[in-house]
Amino acid sequence: MSQIISRIWKPVPRRGAERYLQLTVLSFAASVTLTRLILELTGYPQLGNSTLHIAHVLYGGVFLYIASLLPLLYSNRWTYTWTAILSGVGVGLFIDEVGKFITQSNDYFFPAAAPIIYAVFILTVLLYQRIKKEPTLDTRGNLYAVIEILQEVLDHSLDPDEHQEMKNRLKEIIINAKNLNYRRLAEELQDFVESDAIQANTEKPNIFDKIITQWEWFEQNYLSETRVKYAIVISLLLLGVPSFLQLVEFGMVAPNPAQRDTYLLAIADEIPHIKNNGAMWAFILIMSDGALGSLLTIGGILIIVGRRTWGTETASVSLVIKLVAINLLIFYLEQFSTVITALIQFTVLQALYFYQRKYIKKPIAV
Repeated sequence: MSQIISRIWKPVPRRGAERYLQLTVLSFAASVTLTRLILELTGYPQLGNSTLHIAHVLYGGVFLYIASLLPLLYSNRWTYTWTAILSGVGVGLFIDEVGKFITQSNDYFFPAAAPIIYAVFILTVLLYQRIKKEPTLDTRGNLYAVIEILQEVLDHSLDPDEHQEMKNRLKEIIINAKNLNYRRLAEELQDFVESDAIQANTEKPNIFDKIITQWEWFEQNYLSETRVKYAIVISLLLLGVPSFLQLVEFGMVAPNPAQRDTYLLAIADEIPHIKNNGAMWAFILIMSDGALGSLLTIGGILIIVGRRTWGTETASVSLVIKLVAINLLIFYLEQFSTVITALIQFTVLQALYFYQRKYIKKPIAV
């Protein structure tokens, strides 16, 4: 009786998945930003006539369809790059018109559209944050990676780093594999990989390689621990102190009902898209933003006094909460005017991760 071997359904992380998702994130952001900018500058023109209206969500659908077809039609690794770019552009064009599809009146400017767009984007960014570290692969996963790199041999585009990576992975498989068939396959592949049949080619650096090289040079020559620390502290104080002071100011007028209501209504008047319950929304913003501003300020102070781990963790958690939760409310109330603020917050968060990874040696979990 033949032995029945059950099929393995366990997914294997794709080698280089973080690079593809990074392209998707960047394409997504560029698509939404440029679409909104071009429409604003051109007065929101419409392509069509009295009967037809060809909305840009249709172009988004075309890009998404092409992105889905490429990896189905072609095996080349470059298809993943173009799939990542086209899917980012397509989902950006699609999600930009979400306001039309959640309202009876097809309202492109519906206030809830901005936080929905932001939520989809930030969730994609958080997914990228999760997978951007090289995953630990088992024997099966390492074989997947080796077989994928072998495609570069067929295209005559194998570089020395990829050649060495194959050698390292095959060596690890041979040492650790419990499945004898996997080990035999790895040994056969090792003979081929280490033979003269494979020639690694050193390609000319492309624009991305040049950018990485320039960044590494800048990091080595200018990003000392002291400079990075003080840049982070100043950024945290600039982000946190104004919100903290506003919370303190509100606390001073809160005991007096008349002054409290006047204060809240004055803030509500400065926030667009508030039609009802302005005082309530203003109160929520002051309390939530003030509490996180206080934590950002505390985080900066802790870093200054030498409690770097506590300071960076306090500040990073506060920024994650602002990006994931508080900004959803702010995007609803202030729409896309808060994009720059969100971008600054995200940049400071990345600086915190960089500082902790390089100088504290303890990664932050998000």
